[in-house]
Amino acid sequence: MKAVSTALAAAFLGVTLYAAADVSGTWEVEGTFDDGIEAGGFDCVIKQTSEKLTGDCSGGSAPLTGEVDGQKVVWRVGHSDNSAGVTTFSGTVDQSGRAIEGRFTAGSKSGSFRAGKQ
Repeated sequence: MKAVSTALAAAFLGVTLYAAADVSGTWEVEGTFDDGIEAGGFDCVIKQTSEKLTGDCSGGSAPLTGEVDGQKVVWRVGHSDNSAGVTTFSGTVDQSGRAIEGRFTAGSKSGSFRAGKQ
């Protein structure tokens, strides 16, 4: 009986550890290109449905799509019909669910970013 409850507890913990983080809300994103130039800051409003993300950034001027897998999040900002104009953000949500840190690519340039939930 104890082995069964231990196995159930381990299975439950495994499911909780891999549940998708909730990133719905408004995020303030700040970035720096690898060459040290500030990429500037902007807000993104993210809507999450299961593991899929939609929304927009910069006051609605740039559409956002993406996905969440556990604490890992990837989103793309820009119009998909113009791949050169799409910026991709890949990061990790912290344990509090209020910050994301990671890397971004914009065309041939890349850098690091931090986002804070508003």
